[in-house]
Amino acid sequence: MNHLPKLKDFEAPEGYFDRLPDQILVRSRVKKQHIWIRVAAAASIIIGLGLSWQAGVFKSEPPVLSAEEVANLYIESQVWTAEDILSMTDDPNAILDQIIEEEMPLSEDLWTENELNWF
Repeated sequence: MNHLPKLKDFEAPEGYFDRLPDQILVRSRVKKQHIWIRVAAAASIIIGLGLSWQAGVFKSEPPVLSAEEVANLYIESQVWTAEDILSMTDDPNAILDQIIEEEMPLSEDLWTENELNWF
């Protein structure tokens, strides 16, 4: 313990405790002013967004879909079945032929006429 330096007693500057209450009051007043500014700024932003929402600024128009895209949506959501689609057309065989061509496009190139008559 003898090796440790001795510390001087802490002394407050002259008049420190006389000025302290005034300094605390000044700082608390400044913070209250900043809080009201922040509240006013947040309120103005919320009011602005509310007014623009009511005016229709944020409304987006739904995309315009073709009849084929609408039919595909109905089919994919399982509202319509294959029988429903075929019953809506005058020539269901044409639709079936088109589906076969789309799903198996290479079927025409696989066999030539000579290969079909191999027997």
